[in-house]
Amino acid sequence: MAKQEKRLSVVWLCLEWPGEEHRGGVARYAYRLARELAPLVELTIVTEAGGDPLPGARMMYVPASSSRLSRYYGQALRLRRVVRSLGDVDVVHSFGDDWALGRGPWRRVRHFLGLSLSEARSSRGLRRLNHYVLAALEKYSQWRADYRIAIGPESYEAFRCEAIMPPVVAVPAVDVAKTAEPTVVFVGSHGGRKRGRLAEEAVEKVRAATGRQVQLIVFGPDEDAAHWSPLTVHRAGASDDEVHTAIAAAWALLSPSEYEGFGIPIFEASALGTAVIATPNPGSRYQADVLTERSGLVLVDSPDELAAALESRLDAGPELSATQQEAGRAGVSALLADASVARLLDEAYR
Repeated sequence: MAKQEKRLSVVWLCLEWPGEEHRGGVARYAYRLARELAPLVELTIVTEAGGDPLPGARMMYVPASSSRLSRYYGQALRLRRVVRSLGDVDVVHSFGDDWALGRGPWRRVRHFLGLSLSEARSSRGLRRLNHYVLAALEKYSQWRADYRIAIGPESYEAFRCEAIMPPVVAVPAVDVAKTAEPTVVFVGSHGGRKRGRLAEEAVEKVRAATGRQVQLIVFGPDEDAAHWSPLTVHRAGASDDEVHTAIAAAWALLSPSEYEGFGIPIFEASALGTAVIATPNPGSRYQADVLTERSGLVLVDSPDELAAALESRLDAGPELSATQQEAGRAGVSALLADASVARLLDEAYR
């Protein structure tokens, strides 16, 4: 009887993981990618306590961080101890927080999900200072990694990466009709770099200019709910299916972020055949280049133009044209090809 070949032993360091504390784009992406990878390797996920278990993977938890200092600095030391306790490991794949890992017999893969330096420029106060320190640690991680993965051209160039893998997986089709009255979706927080207030202001201007009862639906953190107008529908803790259904039924998605390394909601809306109006940043420019100007993604030159672009989109009706849908599908397919889990196995983990 032939001896069964040993499967690759892969450890993921991923503190941004769906669970009690994390429901953002990075956490959702990591979980989806791991779900595709788990049947192919011996996968161990190291994350914070409270993270959702992944069928087919071994979960290892470090205590949840209690402060910014603990999250970005103390946790890296705890991750080092966990990895060194695991024994025979072929690959350590980190999504950040690996600066304390040190040398080991494993192949070291680093996923760069954006630039802390760019986040620092769009932040204020202690948050800005923290991102400047993290930017220096990212450069150290770049130097120590055997294989570097970027989520877009910005991080690809900044960290001299070997590959660009957009942070996306296929979005299941949603069988839902567009809403009878105009509905707009925004994903993120009211303030900060996501700038949800600009989405709300744009919708309010369109209501005032047209007299139409445009509904804004927001998917964001629970603690942010009080910042939104009573006319805005705010949903916290929504599942992927709930978010995708709302986006598929909407007439448009607004993405006025000051900075995105990629911008997953833009991709998801494009995959679901919904128009997108976004402000320029590294992530939205990258997707616009791939999706092309013939798709339903529109970049406005400044936030002041969001309302005019939204009004024009709503005047065109809820559905994208056949040409826009075709261009969107082609662009989405190209991004998915670059993001395939096979690339991890064939290139990053080899």
